[in-house]
Amino acid sequence: MAKEAAAMVLTDDNFATIVGAVRQGRTLYENIISFVRFQLSTTTGAVMTLLVAPLAGLPEPFNAIQVLWVAMIMDGPPAVALALDRPRPGAMHESPRRRGDDILSRRRFGKIMALGATMMAGTVGVLYYGMQNGSEARALTLAFTTFVLFQFFNVFNARAEKGSTFNSRFFDNPMLWASLTAVLGLQAVAVHWGPAQSIFHTADLTASDWLIAVGVASLVLLLEEMRKLLARLRIFRGSTQAARASV
Repeated sequence: MAKEAAAMVLTDDNFATIVGAVRQGRTLYENIISFVRFQLSTTTGAVMTLLVAPLAGLPEPFNAIQVLWVAMIMDGPPAVALALDRPRPGAMHESPRRRGDDILSRRRFGKIMALGATMMAGTVGVLYYGMQNGSEARALTLAFTTFVLFQFFNVFNARAEKGSTFNSRFFDNPMLWASLTAVLGLQAVAVHWGPAQSIFHTADLTASDWLIAVGVASLVLLLEEMRKLLARLRIFRGSTQAARASV
């Protein structure tokens, strides 16, 4: 470590360079965490849905080609685009992480399971609703589309583990937005284009069906934002009470 530090000083003794390197290192670490959280929550949600739906007396929500489709369009470009996120404001004001900290900590694992359970509940609920109000093909297509849209909203959860995702970086990743736009377009093709329907075994959805899918899928983001807001309020109240006690 001493030799590496000395080599860096000999190359460039500007302290701003060291600060920039630390900032990039923290950003890289956080982007890796974002990627892992997104990947694992997607996988957890899919596995839970595939297990719970048959136990609830419902048909298998996804066929093999649909599972592959989710893996390709959601675990591909959008997940990779997370690695291109810019440094988070305030990252340099935080204390260094401990050497033994795990990427998949117990608390982080619990959050991933909660996100997966939310996706499962929403997808199974939509499938049940569709079975009660239409054909099986339409119900399965609605469930499939809802799960894909869950990933659309969940990517914003992955970007902001602590603070709100609606911050100054919200539009700072053009690659991510391009990937998400492409995902929506490809999903519409899979649902409404005749040749794709025969491949994915999908059926046309109405405008109200799409609204239901978007509304249910957005819950994974809204609920997580509410949880983080409550956590920040608890921290603020705790610090306020501590300040009053010290007066």
